[in-house]
Amino acid sequence: MKILLHICCGNCALYPFKILISEGHNLTGFWYNPNIHPHDEYNLRLESLNRLSEKWKFDVIHTEKYSPQEYFRIFNIQDEDIQDILNKYPGWSIREDLNPPGRCKRCYGLRLENTARQARQHGFEAFSTTLLISPYQDFQQIAATGRRLAEKHNVLFHLRDYRPYFREAMALSRELGLYRQKYCGCIFSRVERNRKKAKGRDKGY
Repeated sequence: MKILLHICCGNCALYPFKILISEGHNLTGFWYNPNIHPHDEYNLRLESLNRLSEKWKFDVIHTEKYSPQEYFRIFNIQDEDIQDILNKYPGWSIREDLNPPGRCKRCYGLRLENTARQARQHGFEAFSTTLLISPYQDFQQIAATGRRLAEKHNVLFHLRDYRPYFREAMALSRELGLYRQKYCGCIFSRVERNRKKAKGRDKGY
């Protein structure tokens, strides 16, 4: 099967690629993550993925420019307010839709919508996402989002639970020297992680 695989980071791509390739699928990676903040973090994750794609010889489709505005707009946050949010965003936790799980649901929808659309436009039989390996993500919500968008765009959603392979994936990531992030990606998860770290409850991503 020809599958377009949304990639959230190189670490999470390892075992989905290993498994799907071993099953004979034809895979192309798709990098679309406007949620990632700041730009330096975005570049670190993308550069790490590019090194992996060169080493493992697989193609990755991605947009060339960093576009966090696309992420903020799903919360009706306008361009003129974005810089203030990036600097401090006072009272962000008061808005219910900026806290998980509501925030994460919208983020899954944004990234998988674009993946499904690209899959349909470029003749892929199915789409999927490496988010399905992370125990830190809402597996059921990702699955529901994927199924909904598969029906909307008339392309299959390849659903598989890769979470049992997460520890092996992180061990392999260390062996390969990939960049390993400390938080999910968005500015809000970064603030949450820093708060946990300050309280001594952070175990890393």
